[in-house]
Amino acid sequence: MHSVDKNSMYPVYKKPNFPEVPLVKLDTLWLQVGGTLCNLECTHCFISCGPKNHTHEMMNLKEVQARLLESKVLGVRDYYITGGEVFINPDIFEILAAILEYGPLDVLTNGTLITLEKATRLREIQSKSSHKLQFRVSMESFNEELNDQTRGKNSFKKAAEGISNLNSFGFSPVLTVTRNWDETKEAEMEESFKNFLRSLNISHPRVKILPGFLLGQLAVNTRNYLDHEHVSEECFENYDIASLQCSSSRMATKTGVYVCPILVDNDKANMGKTIEETLRPFPLAHSACYTCRITGMTCKSD
Repeated sequence: MHSVDKNSMYPVYKKPNFPEVPLVKLDTLWLQVGGTLCNLECTHCFISCGPKNHTHEMMNLKEVQARLLESKVLGVRDYYITGGEVFINPDIFEILAAILEYGPLDVLTNGTLITLEKATRLREIQSKSSHKLQFRVSMESFNEELNDQTRGKNSFKKAAEGISNLNSFGFSPVLTVTRNWDETKEAEMEESFKNFLRSLNISHPRVKILPGFLLGQLAVNTRNYLDHEHVSEECFENYDIASLQCSSSRMATKTGVYVCPILVDNDKANMGKTIEETLRPFPLAHSACYTCRITGMTCKSD
């Protein structure tokens, strides 16, 4: 393990001409309702969330409602909430109901706090809305020991219980995992994760596999981006730059609006205090942009 200071953890290479991605249409709004506070301390978390990380505080209901009003004027069609862990927010159920008045909502969670009581309330909220409420539960492995090495003791059992509780009330959560295997094993690993979901009686298992971003705790525990790992004009020869998710989404936090969920811990990605201030192109100067480009990754649900 090696130490990494904040500046080296988030390298921005000072080349004169980085390609810019235009905001073609603002379809999606992310809201960091959990801030950077989390009940877990995963060893690969790209923004180092944990019980004591107050880099971004949780959003309250009033702040979320203000963003929703602005988003409606700007034509946003769907919503995602993330953290940290969203279910530590005391306003979470009111926030969910408020967002569902505006459009479909995907909730990103580690699942460990979803009790039967909470699942009951979630079903009640869904029953009052014509918009779909969907959950993405993150885990590290279908093996309990390997999962808990990254996410902490008993996190596997608690997440599996949360998935089962959601399923009991008619929700079929997507399992989100960060790739930590050779890509030649992709199909095999995806099927193993689906089998894990089947063991929890999920009839139509879905898995979203994400690449690792060399930021936060993953950078501390592995390595930083290398000098050549950055976006260049050549990266977009015969490639539509507008296919990147930052061409159609923004990320709202308690204190500002960022270009995307991945760079929410980087001041250079803070594009303004309001959503409207961010309706402009963004230079792909961060090495995390390189990961999105070479993997074709999107934070949105498939």
